[in-house]
Amino acid sequence: MATLIRRKRMLLLLLLSAGGLIGFFGPKVSPEMKEVIDQFSKLTQREVVLKKYAVPGVVPKELTQCDMTKPIVTKTEEKDGITYYTLESTVEKCEHSPAATGTVRIFQMGWKNGKIVKFSWGGPKGGKVEY
Repeated sequence: MATLIRRKRMLLLLLLSAGGLIGFFGPKVSPEMKEVIDQFSKLTQREVVLKKYAVPGVVPKELTQCDMTKPIVTKTEEKDGITYYTLESTVEKCEHSPAATGTVRIFQMGWKNGKIVKFSWGGPKGGKVEY
């Protein structure tokens, strides 16, 4: 019995260590992007934080119409002085596009001088989206 408990502890320790390493070596984000990510899953707070950081007219209104999960940064790249973050987020509920519910949305935000200056949809990983 004691051996089984020790094995479970070791497995738990390994899993926690692996999770920490993934976070440590994962894509680094700016403090502003971190704030957007942290506020993203709360629809009203997402609107506020996007208004705070986005250049007017850059971020489409569709990004503020559906309940979505906290996004994961899958890629970071620098191009022409703009830092681009590629993100994925799952649509949890969307009255404006019921078919979008459950889809994983891919999108890219381009940042320069602490502002979102570029935005593009990468499309859903699967399913249908009406916008």
